[in-house]
Amino acid sequence: MLMILALNIPLILLFDSSKPLFGFPVIYIYLFSAWLFSIGTTYLIIKKYYE
Repeated sequence: MLMILALNIPLILLFDSSKPLFGFPVIYIYLFSAWLFSIGTTYLIIKKYYE
């Protein structure tokens, strides 16, 4: 449910700025960190409940 909110267009557009962070656009950092967070969360859930 959190990923649905994190990848919602109005929230993504909040991070759409022209100022780079560590040489990368902020929107790219936001999208890839949200993607990595979802992968990590999925891994932890599967590891906990996999029989």
